[in-house]
Amino acid sequence: MALFLNTQKLNHWIPKLIEESEKELILIVPYIQTSENIINALNEADTNGVEITLIYRENKLSEHEKNKLLLLKNINLLHHPNVHCKCYYNGDLLITGSMNLYEYSEKNNREMGMLMHRHSIEEDKNTINRDRKEVFDDAILEIRQIINSASLEKASEKAKQSAFKIDIIKTDEELARDFCDRLNKAFLNKKFKPFKNIDKNNFGRIVIKGSVTIKWYAKCDNFFDKVDVVFEDNRIAITFNLEEVDLKKLYTAWESVYDEFEFHGFKYYWNSLDQDLFLYRHDNFDWSDENNQQKKYAKYNEGITAIINKYRELANK
Repeated sequence: MALFLNTQKLNHWIPKLIEESEKELILIVPYIQTSENIINALNEADTNGVEITLIYRENKLSEHEKNKLLLLKNINLLHHPNVHCKCYYNGDLLITGSMNLYEYSEKNNREMGMLMHRHSIEEDKNTINRDRKEVFDDAILEIRQIINSASLEKASEKAKQSAFKIDIIKTDEELARDFCDRLNKAFLNKKFKPFKNIDKNNFGRIVIKGSVTIKWYAKCDNFFDKVDVVFEDNRIAITFNLEEVDLKKLYTAWESVYDEFEFHGFKYYWNSLDQDLFLYRHDNFDWSDENNQQKKYAKYNEGITAIINKYRELANK
């Protein structure tokens, strides 16, 4: 649920959005005359390694302000001749409204804006539920177009190395493709591809098209003979592509020895013949080191292999 912001609340939430950025930050403002409050927030984000992308109106940034901004290690500066919107986005929080990064505006103007958020937030001791994903989609599309049509003045070292790829404005399909690339490096001979699944359940990364939910996942067809594997958001779906009689035989045999916690680090569910088997991470294994991708994907492979070995054992009985 979007939150209305007056001048006082904008002065609270804009620095908060900047300071709470985790990896990337996008600021689109025509006019810039940064206050100490904003500079401190930008310095904190920069110190935390946040990649900052700032788009301003062409010929509207003074040398004094530019020199202050260029002291930031992770800054990307772009200008656009027609930009007039004011937008602040860190991947979780999105503010649009009337306020520039202008010290005079903070102290004297009557400003207003809206805060949208992907997760629930606390405001005046009340919990405000998250906004729907599609609220962000149109805004992200416009942000992408503005960045694409802007002129690049200064790029950070990371932006040069990554060809200016900004994760927080990627589409679901692009994120799925990136994930497939990581899986293919980890699994080597297994080839995952982006997979568009249409469903009516509000689960995972979703885009609403009328009454249909579209989700992008990473899928490997024939991971093992007659077995497909799909990485969803918090689970792995395993499909056994068997004739009905063979599938029923497998399901009956599996049901007789069913133990959802038999594989260390995982739990699994196979609730009916017309459902996939779903493999979930379990906290009897230390999954906390998310940055150790080699360890994480090796463990995923271990869980999938355990399921496939059990399938082979039961299918041959």
